Amino acid sequence: MQSSKFWTRLKKHQQYLYISILLIAVFFIGSSLITPKITSVTEDLIQDIIQGNLKSKENIVAFEFNQLNGGLKKAQKIIQNSENNTFGFLREKLLFTADLVIEHHSIHNSFVSLTLENSVDETYFSNKKDAGYAEEIQILLKDIRFVNRDVLIDTIISKNEKVINRKIYAKKLPDDTVIYFGYDVDLIAFWTYFSETYKGDGGYTVVTNKDGVCVLHPDTKYIGKKIDMYFDTISIETILKSSLKINGYYVPENVNSLKDKATSEFLGLEVLRYYDTIKTGDTPLIVIVSFPIDIHLKETTKNIQRYFSWISFLAFSTFMLLLLASRLQMKKEYVENLKVLEEKEHLINVNEKYQKENAVLQLNQLKKKINPHFLFNSLNSLHVLIDLNPVLSQQFVLKLADVYRYLLDERDGNLISLKNELTFLEQYVFLQEIRFNKSLKVSIINNCDDKVLLRKIPFLSLETLVENAIKHNEITKQKPLIIDVIINSDFITVKNNFTPRKHKAKDSHHIGLNYLGNTYQYYQISTFKTEVINGEFVCVLPYISSK
Repeated sequence: MQSSKFWTRLKKHQQYLYISILLIAVFFIGSSLITPKITSVTEDLIQDIIQGNLKSKENIVAFEFNQLNGGLKKAQKIIQNSENNTFGFLREKLLFTADLVIEHHSIHNSFVSLTLENSVDETYFSNKKDAGYAEEIQILLKDIRFVNRDVLIDTIISKNEKVINRKIYAKKLPDDTVIYFGYDVDLIAFWTYFSETYKGDGGYTVVTNKDGVCVLHPDTKYIGKKIDMYFDTISIETILKSSLKINGYYVPENVNSLKDKATSEFLGLEVLRYYDTIKTGDTPLIVIVSFPIDIHLKETTKNIQRYFSWISFLAFSTFMLLLLASRLQMKKEYVENLKVLEEKEHLINVNEKYQKENAVLQLNQLKKKINPHFLFNSLNSLHVLIDLNPVLSQQFVLKLADVYRYLLDERDGNLISLKNELTFLEQYVFLQEIRFNKSLKVSIINNCDDKVLLRKIPFLSLETLVENAIKHNEITKQKPLIIDVIINSDFITVKNNFTPRKHKAKDSHHIGLNYLGNTYQYYQISTFKTEVINGEFVCVLPYISSK
């Protein structure tokens, strides 16, 4: 009975059995056809990996050698801008740079020399104990001949079992004063640092200058020597010409760098060498990265072929289970994510609605607050002005009417163009400056073109900040209040001298700043801020794009 049911179910689902058998047959046939191609594909893949490794090593070399050249570049800028500085200031900056340079682990000596009419006026050495170095530099400086106004020396010197990369920059000023700045890089010490810092596998790195003199090599006996064996089949000229000078950097013409097979003098193995060029300062460097072929190609290919069959079989075995499980999981997650998204969207809409309603409510509170107080103070000022200056009092009345027309004007939303807000601010400031006389000074500084005037800001934002400054600061003839409104391309800066009143106003509830904060929060702009900096209250008002 049970065997009968088994064969019945098997007959019912036999199509799935046939499909499974067919898939298994296809898998093994496909595997046998694909396996011969794995070697070529793997080699191409490893070539790509090597290319990425090469670029990584080039970036490391460029970074480290630019660090070594950093002090010289900084000194060049200081000397080239010397016309704008006093002699004493220039001297101090160069001495500071010289002291800073020797903080580098591979730089042991630095110097600064200032001469006047070919006679040494002053020479400073960072390593004051090395008399031989000082004497050598003094002789060298006397031998420098100026063809142009400045001279750049970047040379390699081998002495006393050391290899030194000497860098010197000299410039003759219009008054015939000559300034020298230089330092020595210990290339052996630099290699020690480089090898300890970058211990990754994937080939070894050799660096030479444009003349083929080695400046970086895992075997230090080659450092400082010309290594012609690296350029037997690919010449230095070919390597340098294979790069284009773009924006100050050397970029290869082709995607792939120059490469060649050779026997490594360092490893004693067949290696694949890649040649490329980088630029540090004004000098190109040749970077040569050697990858052992047996390790990086043959052995890797065999390992991939060995594991391919196992990986493929396991992948096929688990495919059906994973497919079933993933479909169930995806369905469950889809339903859950749909609910979360609906709830999130609902919360966002509720939050935006609350923020907008809150901003509009605070704007209405702000307008109600401005009307009685401002009107009362303005009428008092007008009362005094009528007898003193009738003509000015007429202008005062017109400006006051324009201000209240602007305040009472109905508009959609709470955004206004910068142009309209500035026009209103000028009218408002006119009234306030008459009220406070010379104790209040408001300046509007526009650093932009007319296009910026069409951008949007919160309604009454500039007036709010000016009124806030008037309300919370002392305003006297001895301590006048100075307010600057600076128009920039991306934001407006409003700042005033910060002299807070000893007794705060009783009706001070920060409605204005809260209104601005809520408005920017509604538009999801986080760059609005207020802070006190160096005795000034500063507010940054970003522009707003309407939703």
